[in-house]
Amino acid sequence: MKRDEVFPGRYLKASDLKGKPCIVEIDHAPLETLKNTKGEEQQKIVLYFVGAKKALPLNMTNFDAVADICGDDTEFWPGQKIELYPTTTQMGGKTVDCVRIRKPRELPPASPKRVKPEVEFDDEIPFN
Repeated sequence: MKRDEVFPGRYLKASDLKGKPCIVEIDHAPLETLKNTKGEEQQKIVLYFVGAKKALPLNMTNFDAVADICGDDTEFWPGQKIELYPTTTQMGGKTVDCVRIRKPRELPPASPKRVKPEVEFDDEIPFN
């Protein structure tokens, strides 16, 4: 078993994206108290996605990316679509995997809906 299978986390990691971008819809974005790598508490916006099991705490880079797409007020983020993609960044002098956010390049096509006509057409046309 792999480490992620033995110790599944509640937060999204770059490895969860399996090397591919993913378009998600924001369900809600509350301010939560989390602990950083030093064990200190800090406030962060955490994105929860429709139909997803894992959430994404936002650093300043990702907050700014979502704000550029959805507006700077988190109250209006639910229902908006964003694209998550795996990449790398520098942290503490090391290159590490990370999740970044951008405007969706291509939204999935909406499923076609069948609409029942309101008026039934009659093939017989009366001539007088």
